[in-house]
Amino acid sequence: MSPESRNPHQFSRRSLLRAGSVAAGFAAFGGSGLLIGTAHAAETIINPFAGYSISDGWWDHVNRGSLGGIDYVMGVGTPLPACASGQLLIDWNNGTGGYTATVVMANGMRSQYLHLSGFNGGERYVQQGEIVGYSGGAAGAPGSGSSTGPHLHWHLVTAGGTRVNPLDYVGAGSGGTGGGLPLEDRRLGHLGTAGGWAHMLSNLVLPGNTTYGAFSPGPGQSPRAMANIDGVMMLVYAGSNGWTTMSSGLAMDPGAPLNVLRTPANASAQIFTLEDGRLWHTFDGNGWKKFPSSVTVSGNCTFSMTANGTDLHGLFNDNGRLFHVWADGSGWHKGDTQVDMQPGADLVAVIQPDGSLQGLSLEFSRVHHIFGANGRWNRIPTTASLPTGTPIAGRAAYGWPQLVANHNGAITHVWGTSSGWMCVPTGQTTNPGRRLSLVPDVASAPLVGLTL
Repeated sequence: MSPESRNPHQFSRRSLLRAGSVAAGFAAFGGSGLLIGTAHAAETIINPFAGYSISDGWWDHVNRGSLGGIDYVMGVGTPLPACASGQLLIDWNNGTGGYTATVVMANGMRSQYLHLSGFNGGERYVQQGEIVGYSGGAAGAPGSGSSTGPHLHWHLVTAGGTRVNPLDYVGAGSGGTGGGLPLEDRRLGHLGTAGGWAHMLSNLVLPGNTTYGAFSPGPGQSPRAMANIDGVMMLVYAGSNGWTTMSSGLAMDPGAPLNVLRTPANASAQIFTLEDGRLWHTFDGNGWKKFPSSVTVSGNCTFSMTANGTDLHGLFNDNGRLFHVWADGSGWHKGDTQVDMQPGADLVAVIQPDGSLQGLSLEFSRVHHIFGANGRWNRIPTTASLPTGTPIAGRAAYGWPQLVANHNGAITHVWGTSSGWMCVPTGQTTNPGRRLSLVPDVASAPLVGLTL
């Protein structure tokens, strides 16, 4: 099944701009009700059914018009453990779902088991792993609903009411792809400095393999993102009912990294991805178009794209070598800077107010400053110290580029001054490992971005 068939709701440039008008007026931290305060740390969701065969997968359900679910092969009467702790609700008449057990978790998400043959006690608070009911599904039996054979149907529902695939939230050892992190790690966060540093989690829960890049639709509006969600390019934006997604219909390699830009020549987002050993450029030109560039990369490459007016530039750490990538009237180019780096180290590229291309990298537990001077490229270690592998996001600033980093859960601001580099916690916290993306806006504007 192709990823394009997964979601019939697609967006065009017109719908992008229309979504912008919906979000207009939501300033740095959105309108009333869009953002939800940071939740407390929660247990990791488990898959109690990893040892059972799947007879009907998530996208099998979706492609025939269902809202989605996973069907596990199991005999009638099999005990069903709760995947997470929460308030148990029981429904003796859930239409086609038959007997249904729902566990409402602390963050508002709900786990639902359908087509049961019975429940284990009444409504109460249950602990993760506690038996909440027994499987059913035999045709015509009490509690089976529309089921025609013994099985269990399982799905999750977000706090915003969207049904989602449970396997996006559990670790690979449990038959999933989500890494087994707490559910809070899946909620999109909104980061900014309007009136002081703030970080708030939204109502939108996204799969664990999501990659994304933030951008600004215009002054005074909430940031948006273009995201690679399960191999489909999606728009992520704040609407009147909270944060939501809209599909472009374009397929991507699942998990492929991406960068997002806007230039004066193109009001909609431009997306850059590394797929199949090559840099790809996706943009809206009377319909979405995705083109491979002539720039090839190794399997161990990190990158960051930026723009100087309509000119596109990037810095690439390709297996421990720094390359300058740019596009002009003759096509794409990849120039060797003759600068060595730590292989796999993350970096950001920015256009400074003076028009120069500069960058920051995180290597050997230290922030390094990348810039050109006297006809050569330089990579100079700063006094800012952060553990290698810390998620970072960068943006231009007067003087030197600046970073925001997730330092083991402490959101930390890094910037250069005439007396040295500063590395200061903002006082905001998040889940360790959560990725950040800043809106690459003018250097004098407040810092605004997203976390996931």
